[in-house]
Amino acid sequence: MTEIEELTTDTIPTSRTGSGDAHSRERGGRGDDGYSGGDGHHHDSSYRRHREKRMLRDAWLVLVAVVLSAVILVGVYVAVSAALVARELRSAAATVSDIRDFDVTEDGAVAKLDATARDFRQHVNAAYLHTSNPVWAALAHVPRYGGDVQAIRSTVGALHTLANDALPLMADAANDINPDAISMADGTISVPGLDTAVPKLAKANAAVLRANNEMQSTDGATLGMLQRQLEPVKEQFLTLASTSDGMARAARLLPSMLGTNGDGAPRNYLLLAQNNAEIRATGGIAGSLGLLTVTGGHVEMHDFVPAAGFEKLDQPVVQLTDNENTIYGERLGEFMQDVNFTPDFARAGQIATAMWGAKYGDHVDGVIAIDPVFLQQVLAVTGSVTVTQGGYTATLDGGNTASVLLNEVYHQLQGNDDQDAFFSNASKTAFDKILHSSGADPVKLGKAVMNAAKGGHFYVWSANADEQKLLAGTTVGGTLVTKDSGAYLGIGGAAPQQVIGVYYNDSMASKMDWYLDRKVEDKLVETYADGSEKHEVTITMRNTLDASQVDSLPGYVVGTLENGAVKGNVQFINYLYAPAGGGIPDYAAGPNGEKGDVYALHDGLTVIAKQISLAPGETYQVKATVVTAPHAVGGKTVVRETAHAR
Repeated sequence: MTEIEELTTDTIPTSRTGSGDAHSRERGGRGDDGYSGGDGHHHDSSYRRHREKRMLRDAWLVLVAVVLSAVILVGVYVAVSAALVARELRSAAATVSDIRDFDVTEDGAVAKLDATARDFRQHVNAAYLHTSNPVWAALAHVPRYGGDVQAIRSTVGALHTLANDALPLMADAANDINPDAISMADGTISVPGLDTAVPKLAKANAAVLRANNEMQSTDGATLGMLQRQLEPVKEQFLTLASTSDGMARAARLLPSMLGTNGDGAPRNYLLLAQNNAEIRATGGIAGSLGLLTVTGGHVEMHDFVPAAGFEKLDQPVVQLTDNENTIYGERLGEFMQDVNFTPDFARAGQIATAMWGAKYGDHVDGVIAIDPVFLQQVLAVTGSVTVTQGGYTATLDGGNTASVLLNEVYHQLQGNDDQDAFFSNASKTAFDKILHSSGADPVKLGKAVMNAAKGGHFYVWSANADEQKLLAGTTVGGTLVTKDSGAYLGIGGAAPQQVIGVYYNDSMASKMDWYLDRKVEDKLVETYADGSEKHEVTITMRNTLDASQVDSLPGYVVGTLENGAVKGNVQFINYLYAPAGGGIPDYAAGPNGEKGDVYALHDGLTVIAKQISLAPGETYQVKATVVTAPHAVGGKTVVRETAHAR
């Protein structure tokens, strides 16, 4: 007998039906021949209906009780499961800082990373065991809070990918490269184990980008507390993805560009030494140039030649676009000292290569740009060098190289030829010191180079299309980020990385830009529903020269006073670039809110240019509203500006 039958049997006595039949026979005596028997038949039918209703009601009560019990049990399970997930995630979060701050150069670093990765994986997998089960999957579809449940599931899923598919490979790759075995001696750069680590880092990076994509697409959370907790997690994923992508690119580039990938072919790189005292968009005017030949990791440095030795061409050495002509003029393609009028270092590299080839006939595989700030930072690791020219001797070290090369030398050497020769000799001597510093710590030297690149003091362009693809969009590549650059870190549906560009070109043919102090303030004031952002950008520029110093300025520093320049003034053109897909709806220059001199597009990017002349001690500001593209990754808009000389 079923539970429902037991309940109905206990509720309704069976003897009452029999009593009713007997009573019917007593009254009418027709119960056996089909006659209704009057009131007896009506009573029997009514009672059956009543009993059926009671049975149906009790069945529903039992069903409701079962469902409520199941709901309570599921609720209890979910509550307990959620608490366990939260505990595991808190434990996993405690290990994240160890992974983020990992330094492969520390003693025992690889063992520490491996242990930390295992601990992280253990906690994440425990959480994933809960959130990946059918109960959590079903709850992700319930009204109102389903989005919050799915947000938690996506977060744990991203962490699971990171813990199981990326970190173990990163630990293996770190184990392949022994920092103590890295060397730079007698002009040969050696990184043992790099060839083994490259495929592991590439595979790990693919997993990191995949996990980051899942994390950034987590947008269904409705609970304020959960939203606030997810934001820093997304931020950490972006940081990790950016770091991982940079490491993977560098690991793939080095063997190829150093010629250690087995093909044995020598590489020729044009080394362009910039002089920031005469400012250009990528740093400074090309002061001198030299050729590097790299074969199997061995680097041979040839003599430097002054850029002044390249005469102005009658026509551009490459075909300039209409927009390049509008913004920078034909000198961009005609004069070696102006190849970096453009902030796009890839374009500057192409033009410099064409000019070098036209003069010397050498095949060039790439261009590397450095400046005195770069030399100063690496000489702080390698030790000082001494340079002599025209009776003037200077010791360049980690504290004075920029000031000597960008200002002091002009006070000590009066002849232009001596000044150019000193700059060329200093560039070659310092670079030779870098290549032959067997006693210098190669890891510290590598860090110095990376820091220089972050400040815009070190750029690389490759003529090899595959290598340049890896350089594009990176800090060291110095390329413009356009609509064609692709989604930021490959995040589905996202705009390219949003870069606000602030660049400068000297417009008086002087070395006065040593006295130019400048800063950029970028303030995010509003984020719109489509993901675009409104930024208020303030560019402040000041001539730091004291009026009393004007008469003592060397003639080479004052320059030829082109374009109506005044002695003692710092005169230049300021360029403001909008991000890819963005714009500059408001622009006001100086105290009177003047408009720009040139409004144009450069590879689809909105550009506003303004020539500015500052008297000694004068300050000038440009204020603009910059709007980023829709679907921009929130909080990741950056400002890229011309490298500072100090």
